[in-house]
Amino acid sequence: MLYIAVVDDEQTHRELLAEYIEQWKAKRKIEAAVTSFASSEQFFFEWCENERYDILFLDIMMSGISGVELAKQLREKGLKSGSGKKVEIVFTTGLSEYMQEGYEVEALHYLLKPIDREKVWQCLDKCVSQKETKKHLILLPTEDGMLKVDTESILYAEALGHSCMLVCEAQTLQVKMGIHELYQILGETGAFLFCHRSYLIQVRKIAKIQKSDVVMDNGAEVPLSRRMQKEVSQKFIAAFRR
Repeated sequence: MLYIAVVDDEQTHRELLAEYIEQWKAKRKIEAAVTSFASSEQFFFEWCENERYDILFLDIMMSGISGVELAKQLREKGLKSGSGKKVEIVFTTGLSEYMQEGYEVEALHYLLKPIDREKVWQCLDKCVSQKETKKHLILLPTEDGMLKVDTESILYAEALGHSCMLVCEAQTLQVKMGIHELYQILGETGAFLFCHRSYLIQVRKIAKIQKSDVVMDNGAEVPLSRRMQKEVSQKFIAAFRR
């Protein structure tokens, strides 16, 4: 599932761009949720609640916070939080001289108004290609040496003294590092949190939350401490909000 946001204070442009994205979804048969925002402030409030968006179409010149200022805030927030979440930004503008302003915030592309549907589709194709080629790979020390692990496959980790048992979708590994050290690595993705002092889970791999444990997608029941119940529940709900 892709989450795409359109931020533009001009209703006509906002609606047209959202329509082009919906047409692209249907044409490419891609599952995506498209949400429109009338201001940078409105989007930033939503982003602070849940950093779920993958692609952002952002008008450069808006009243209040400009598109470039918003992009800087998003990049700075990502660095400070260490979430690792990086939205792909596509700037839209009616004036070509403003197209230089987004380089420092690593904009993926620029669209000049009036916006052309084919160019919007090209941008979306490029975003999807970028997303698919980015691997969430980390190197971890195991009994058999350094091993490359895809973080997307990790369900949970259990502390075993100075090492961890890492349960993935296709394998279980013993990692030669403590669970807090492992969290320093996995925490950068923004997808992992402690549900118990000895257990680290990936939020999107939760199937169900019960009173005293969390059921993962593979059916495993992981202990849930009373102190962590509220945070785990909030993160679980936030991860799947539409």
